[in-house]
Amino acid sequence: MILYLILFSILAFLASLAWARWVTTVIVRQHQAALLSRHGKLCRSLGPGRHRIFGSGYEVEHFDLRRTEIQVVGQEFLTADKAGLKVSAVLEYHIADPALYVGAAANPVATLYGAVQVALRDVIGGLALDAVLDRSNDLSAELIARVAPFAGGLGLAVNGLAVKDLMIGGDLRRVFTEALTVRQQSLIALEKARAEAAAIRTLANAARVFETHPALLQLKFLQTLEKADGGISQPLALGTAGQWLDFLKK
Repeated sequence: MILYLILFSILAFLASLAWARWVTTVIVRQHQAALLSRHGKLCRSLGPGRHRIFGSGYEVEHFDLRRTEIQVVGQEFLTADKAGLKVSAVLEYHIADPALYVGAAANPVATLYGAVQVALRDVIGGLALDAVLDRSNDLSAELIARVAPFAGGLGLAVNGLAVKDLMIGGDLRRVFTEALTVRQQSLIALEKARAEAAAIRTLANAARVFETHPALLQLKFLQTLEKADGGISQPLALGTAGQWLDFLKK
């Protein structure tokens, strides 16, 4: 009886080894995809779930399909008017085709990174400095249009590409600061001139009204005297209030 138990245990152990060798269980998570290969040759892709594979020589490679963000470090480019501008960007992508991703390049992400730098160079180089500064928030669409087809050939999809920082060189920054200061001073001077012109127009209109209606001038004069300290009886440097009234009646 004991001998049978020993033999049964040995057979069960050998069976488990054979099962482990010939049957592979693969679990693919919801945010993943997997490629199944046998002896180095791609067989098929595996979606999320549990997969049982029978046979030997199989290999499984998992890929994370979630979005990934990388920082494109600042690099200096020349604008169309030969101004040096240091530009950094943010790239967001995800793996769209694992099979193509594996076979397209040895390092697809690094290849895509280089393509982003080339796109930045071309877009920035085609615009004047003022246009780049004015459109810094509107360059994403043009950058994505240049990079997305290239990324598709690598098995990647571009979710977003935006300019993060624009850095002007020291000398050029000083020039822009001085120009901005002059512009602000010009705006202040313009507003001051407009206010003075409005005041002159108001005085001119008042003069025409008083010329047409002298009684209004007398009334205005009396109102001014009432608001002054001491009221209408306050003596004036050039005479009393009565003398002024007599003058206004002439």
